[in-house]
Formats: sequence, structure tokens, C-alpha cells
Amino acid sequence: MMCPMIIKWLGITLWVLHAGNPVQASSDECWTPWFDRDNPSGTGDYETLSKLRKENPSKICVQPVKIEVKTKAGADVGLTGDVIHVSDVHRGFVCRNRDQPQHGPCADYKVRFLCPLEFCKPKEEPECWTSWFDRDNPSGTGDYETLSRLRKENPSKICDHPVKIEAKTTSGASIGSTGNVIRVSDTIKGFICQNRDQPQNGHCADYKVRFLCPLEFCKPKECWTSWFDRDNPSGTGDYEMLSSLRKENPSAICDQPVKIEVKTTSGASVSSTGNVIHVSDPITGFACRNRDQPQNGRCADYKVRFFCPLEFCKPKEEPECWTSWFDRDNPSGTGDYETLFKLRKENPSKICDHPVKIEAKTTSGASVVSTGDVILAHDTITGFACRNRDQRHNGLCADYEVRFSCPFEFCKPNDCWTPWFDRDNPSGTGDYETLPKLRKENPSKICDQPVKIEVKTKSGAIVGSTGNVIHVSNVRRGFVCRNRDQPRNDRCADYQVRFLCPLEFCKPKECWTPWFDRDDPSSTGDYETLCRLRKENPSKICDHPVKIEVKTTTGASVDSTGDVIHLSDVLRGFVCRNSDQPQNGHCADYKVRFLCPHEFCKPKVCKTPWYDRDDPSGTGDFEILEKLYLDHPKEICPIPLDIEVQTVTGSSLSSSNDVVAVMDPTIGFICKNADQKSGRCSDYKVRFICPIDFCNR
Repeated sequence: MMCPMIIKWLGITLWVLHAGNPVQASSDECWTPWFDRDNPSGTGDYETLSKLRKENPSKICVQPVKIEVKTKAGADVGLTGDVIHVSDVHRGFVCRNRDQPQHGPCADYKVRFLCPLEFCKPKEEPECWTSWFDRDNPSGTGDYETLSRLRKENPSKICDHPVKIEAKTTSGASIGSTGNVIRVSDTIKGFICQNRDQPQNGHCADYKVRFLCPLEFCKPKECWTSWFDRDNPSGTGDYEMLSSLRKENPSAICDQPVKIEVKTTSGASVSSTGNVIHVSDPITGFACRNRDQPQNGRCADYKVRFFCPLEFCKPKEEPECWTSWFDRDNPSGTGDYETLFKLRKENPSKICDHPVKIEAKTTSGASVVSTGDVILAHDTITGFACRNRDQRHNGLCADYEVRFSCPFEFCKPNDCWTPWFDRDNPSGTGDYETLPKLRKENPSKICDQPVKIEVKTKSGAIVGSTGNVIHVSNVRRGFVCRNRDQPRNDRCADYQVRFLCPLEFCKPKECWTPWFDRDDPSSTGDYETLCRLRKENPSKICDHPVKIEVKTTTGASVDSTGDVIHLSDVLRGFVCRNSDQPQNGHCADYKVRFLCPHEFCKPKVCKTPWYDRDDPSGTGDFEILEKLYLDHPKEICPIPLDIEVQTVTGSSLSSSNDVVAVMDPTIGFICKNADQKSGRCSDYKVRFICPIDFCNR
């Protein structure tokens, strides 16, 4: 909305806005603009409210108070003599030609609506706060959330001149409630609480801070897509066509780009190449054809990006973040206790530290209220508890399940990267980390359409630092460095690659049991009870199923059968009794399956003993799988699934800060002294993860 020009006249404030926006013409009236969406050349003039709203989003209030109608020329309706079919604030205005005397056409009308005053008031601009930052904790000399450090650790996330600082404990408590003496809390230095300043040798609480910035800091300036390089000119040219880019990068380009920008993959401008360009626009994309170049030249290798409307770059509204449903107890004892403390203990890392909301229902899906139970606790601090002794008539509590709403950060998956792959080394003609071969050697570990490729040397250096000429590096073919392309007869470095995949690829798949059909309804009914199914299918159903699914053996839904179902839940299973069916009918023949926690579907594995066959006194620590096989025949599976590494003293690999040359379950572990700043690796031990069948021989 444009900023209003304010005019004062005779003590009345007039808010005058540009055409197309609501206008407050007096201190107590708020009129929309005039609308004229139709003319009477067809069957009449239809200025209906539903169509006006659709064609003018956000310009008409939800409940107009009054409608005003005039002809396009400004005459009152009464002067036209037209018979009006509809004219009200609920439906709008309609004049039909067929209703007019002598079948004459209606006049051409325009309408406007009177809205509540609130609709015309300019909206207040939102405040621009940064995220919360917690870079330090008070275990040392205090809690130092200094602005200089926060800026260094969070580049571009804090404005140059914050307007205000806000601090609270990481659990959400105010500073005042802690009783801490605060050394600094301002927009110049940030926040400091020193332990030595606290009375009675106390410690500072653990704090987090955020900063209020000018609104401009939060407004996105321009909305550009990522750079795309889907083709190279080794064929007939370089084709970065919008249709192909959209197909290969779903949802990464807006529907109607405003502008296109093109550079060579090395960053040079198009004009500097001297290439003749066939197409370059935001509708078609970009194409450079080799046949168009003078003197049989070839096109350069180009990349493109597109300028999109700001709406495209705005973050989408975050959905609610709910945990799974938990049912840890049943009411057969003293009641049903789904307490947060015990749920956290039994489900580590599956519930956030500070739930926002709790939801409870019976395991059969009924609401808490519908049970009539007296509930002892139902909150985000305690969890949920229902005691049998509180129920009327010595009744038992229903069996409940609960879930918790968490801050969205808890649900946000991190980027979905594959593991690092290093299938080749440059000792032959070069280093070929091609996608087809990587897929073949690592089945199901790379998504169908990677979004991005990342490449670095085995020692962790970036590609640019090697000086190598790279032949291929994209998400369609992978990575290739050819020795013959290197200047001065140099060889390629040894590279590793990984791929960024859509988040769906990283999400764990649901863990369902097979379908079971242990009974048929030829006798008293169809009894697919959990106790019988477990007995007949040992180890195939988890201890605490989360959900039950039922179908007929032909695949039809339960509802479609019309059967009266006696029982269907995750505690007892499914029962349909013939005696419950109308007109002496028989139950259909059903099958069932159960949804289990993800852990149940994970392949069962075992671990070998720890091995330490080398120490770093020579050139490094080499725990090579092939040599470990010779030293420990029959103790290690032929193809280990994974490798674990620790120092011989039991410290984690990350705590050593050593640069690792190789850590691969099919090769083993190598740490070279020459790669270390200290000049020497720590002494390591390794063990391997094997399929459970290997250990059960």
C-alpha cells in the first residue's frame, strides 16, 4: 500500500491514497474504490461481490456495510429507469437485460462498498528482529554473547546498526528473574555476564540474545534464483533453456521470471567471449550454438540465473511441528501415565526441550472429553496422567496416547547431503567420480535428481586451490578431472564428491509390518488378534505398534464392506464377529498390518571387537582392512557396513583434530603424520559394523 498523504481541513483528517486503494473520505467512512468489471453488452451488467473479490484481492473488506451504485457517467441508478435484479452488500449488483422494458439493455454501472474504519487504516509495519543467538555458555568465566563474535560467526545475519538488544535465558526466563548481575547489555558490545560478578560465588545463567534492526534489513532487496549450468558446449552448443532447467530443478524457478542474467562458468561476461548468442531472454532461457560462431569457433560454457518477483523468495509459512504419538502406558495398573519425563527417557531426542502444546486422545482415536474421564494432568510440563482412583464408579481410565507441538526448528531437517564418495584416484587417466558409476557402486545412496554437487580433495581442500582444469562438474554427470588437461604435465588431485538431494530423500520411510491374514470368517468371524499374530509370526511385529491398518484381502476399505467391527486397535488387533452383522450376514475376509517405530525396521547389525594393529611412530596410523583380515580371520565380515574409529584411550575422532586421509568401511582407516599440524597422528583403534547374520553363525 502506498503511503497516504494526510490533509487536515475543518478539523477532519482525510486519508487520500492512490487509485485502487480504500479511501477514508471523512472521519467515519471507509469506501473502497469504484469497480466496473462488466458492461451490459452481453446478458446484462454483473458487478457481483464474489467476482469483484476474486479480481481485486484484498481490496474489499470481509463484511461490507453498504453498497453504492452509479452509472459509469456518474448518474444515480434511479434516473436510468432500469429494473435492478440484485443490489446488496452480500451479493453485489446485477442488472439483467431481459428484465428491462422493451428488452432494452441495462446502463453500464460501477459499484463501491462501505467498509469498517479498521479496513482503511494503514497497516503497521512489522518489527525486524534477528534470530536468537546463543554462542557461549557460562561454564567458563561467564556468558559472552558479544556482537563482534556473533557477527563473525553469523555473517550477514545481524545489521550494521542494531536499534535494540533483547536477552533472556535459553529456557525463556527474563534476566530479572535470574538475579544475575549483568556487565554489558547494549547494541554496541552485545551482552556479557561474568561469573565473578555474581553474589555468593554464583554462576551466570545461560543466555541468548537477539537484535532489533531497521526494517530495511529484513526486506529482501532482490529475488534471484541460484546459478544453473545444465549443459556445456561440447555438443552442438550450450543450451540453458528454461523448460529444461525447470524440469531438472523443480520449484527452483518462478513461473514468470522478470529478467535473465548470463555469465561464463568462470565468471566472465557474455560480451567478453565474442560469441554470437542465439537466444537470451527470461521466457525461453539461453542458447549459444556452435554453428553460429565465426571461424568454426565454439561457444563458451555458460551459466544462467533468473530474476523473480519478491513473493517467490519470501519464506513460506512454517507448518506446525508435532512429534509422533506416544503410548508408553496402559490403565491396567493404577492408571495411564504418559508423563513427559518418562517419555523423554524412553524416546531420547524425539521430544523437544520446551514443547509448546500437548494433544491427547485415546488409542482408538476418541477425544479426551468423550471418555468422561477425570484427568489428573494434561500440560507441557508434566505431560498427561489419568488415575483410576479418580474415576467414578471404580472405573478404569481409557488408554491414551499423546503428542507434543515443538518449535519448528526441532522439525527442520538439515540439508539432505549424500555421504562423500571417492571411487577413483588420478593414477590412471584422471579422477572420474561419474554419477552413473557412483550410483552403480552405491545403490540407493544417491537420489534420482540431485540438486547440487560439492567437490573437494581427499585432504579437504577446495577445487580452486588445486589449479586443476576440471572437465566436468555438474549434477547430471558428476565430476571428471583429466590428467591430459592439466598444464605442465601435472596430474589431477584426488577428489571426493557428494550430492545435495531433495529433503524427501533423507526422510526415513515409514516402518510397516507385512500384511497378515491368519483367519477367515467361515466360522464365528475374522479374528486378526495381535496376540495370535505375534505367536504365529515371531519377531515380525514390534512391541508397541503405533498404528493399525485394515483392508479386505481383495484390497477394499473396511467402510466399503458395511461390516460392524467389534475391535480395531494397536493393543489387541482386529476382530469382526459374524454375530454382529445384520441379517445373519458374514464378515468380509480381512488382512491387517501395523506401523512400528523406525528403529524396528532398521537392519540388525553387530560390531566386531576393537583393533589396533599400527601406531603413528612411522609415517602415520594405518588400520587397513586387508591387513586386519589377515590378523583376525573370520572375525570381520567380507563387506563391512560401516567403520567406527576412536583413539586407543577412548576419545572420539573429532576431539583429536587430526586430518584423516581415509575412513572407509571397505578400506579401513589412514591418518598420515605429514598431514598434521603437530606432525603426528594420535594412536587409533577401529571396529567394523557387520550384518547380524555374520555374528549369528
